[in-house]
Amino acid sequence: MSDDPNRESIPLLLQRPSMTTARPPAPEKPRLSIRVPSARVETTGKMGSLRSWLGAAGILLGVLLMMCAVFADLLASDLPIACKIHGKVVLFANVVEPADLVALGPEGIAREAEWSFGPLVQHGPGGRATSVTTNAEGPRAGHPFGTDLHGRDVFARVVHGTRTYLVFALGAVFAALLLGGLLGSIAGLFGGAPDALVGRAIETVSAFPPLVLVLGIQAAVPHATVVTLFFAIALTRWPEVARLIRAEVMQVATRDYVMAARALGASPLRVLRKHVAPNIRGQLAVLGAIGVPGVILIEASLDFLRVSAPMGAATWGETMSEFRDAHGAWWLLAFPGTFLALTVVALTLIAEARRDALDPRSRY
Repeated sequence: MSDDPNRESIPLLLQRPSMTTARPPAPEKPRLSIRVPSARVETTGKMGSLRSWLGAAGILLGVLLMMCAVFADLLASDLPIACKIHGKVVLFANVVEPADLVALGPEGIAREAEWSFGPLVQHGPGGRATSVTTNAEGPRAGHPFGTDLHGRDVFARVVHGTRTYLVFALGAVFAALLLGGLLGSIAGLFGGAPDALVGRAIETVSAFPPLVLVLGIQAAVPHATVVTLFFAIALTRWPEVARLIRAEVMQVATRDYVMAARALGASPLRVLRKHVAPNIRGQLAVLGAIGVPGVILIEASLDFLRVSAPMGAATWGETMSEFRDAHGAWWLLAFPGTFLALTVVALTLIAEARRDALDPRSRY
């Protein structure tokens, strides 16, 4: 350093600024932010609205089919709804089927009755079929859906077939839910040997296609009936129920309140009834709604193959199977097939609506 006596007298403003002096920050430029609406939210809203409409349509169609099954005798029957015969008024003869009116038959009632009020179509499903084969006739007055090869009214068989399929499918699914729910709950709650045993049974039954398994069970019994078919279909549906219920029970069983109940000395049956069952009722309802159309398709397939229903029973599959013997009789295939498709679609939409109601995340 040089000893310059005049250095200290130089004003500070005239001195050269140091290279290390911090410069003031430059003012930031204002940024223009533009928010673009999310297309995913709009799409999700449209999909949710569409699913709501489809669910409502499925429920409406399901109610109509249920009413058709309940009031099948008021839509098609050989006997009148009300009549006065031999000085006596008979109400709902088509439901109670009095022996004297059944013995008279439709022709005798029309001849001897003072007055009568009949159903929409005054023909029943036709009872048992015989070996007598006639020419199937198309839709005409008195037979809106035509007749089959045995002269039976197709409208009556389709309407009464709705009752047959819905009642059978609901009963089979209920039995499958009971069996699968019980075995799945035991496997998930106890674990160990019960879990391994139920798991092997699930794998064994699931290895066979349901239709092939039902055919095998029907062929194995000495006298195949509707009861054996009922249990055969129930045995093919329980594995998927047990698999899902086992997973749900294992998940619920690890929660704090269930472990606290066990620590307080609650028995496994009480834990299953009080704490586990309320958490799996929704899943059981969804499985039941999904299982009904599957059971209907299996039963219709067996009826089409003529290995399920008794001879002459009013079923859609049996009516459609007659189309193989009368290729020009399109009504034998069109009307039962339409009812079958509408039933499956309606029940599937109801099942999806139930699933969306229990799981809101499925709508996004």
